[in-house]
Amino acid sequence: MALPATNVLRIVTCLWFTSMFFTATAQSNGIGTFYTPPYQPSACYGFEDQGMMIGAASKALWNDGGACGQYYQVKCVGARNQGVPMPCYGSGTVVVKIVDRCLPNLCRGTIDFSQEAFASIADPNAGDINIQYQQYVTLF
Repeated sequence: MALPATNVLRIVTCLWFTSMFFTATAQSNGIGTFYTPPYQPSACYGFEDQGMMIGAASKALWNDGGACGQYYQVKCVGARNQGVPMPCYGSGTVVVKIVDRCLPNLCRGTIDFSQEAFASIADPNAGDINIQYQQYVTLF
């Protein structure tokens, strides 16, 4: 059974409208970890609060501060340790804003999430997870 033309038009319009605000880049694999509050000061925004769905970029993403303000869609794809063999929740996807730099001598992951962002995609007891991530570019 075919969709009525008006429904197809609505779907196409919705997809077009959504694509005007965000565009995704290619996916990469990495490691997700988390840090706990306080989240300020941050390397990008000082003491300005940026919410809870935030993260710190590793050296691979930092780009001399170029990562500040970038958004990444991140998906939990699996465990990194046997203590929590199935850490991912539901769809296991979250969008985070990069607000800080993950210091190289302390950084164990590609993206170091706020505790709240990590807990939205995986069991914090896992400590670290395998992730797929892609940059989301806001057009407005």
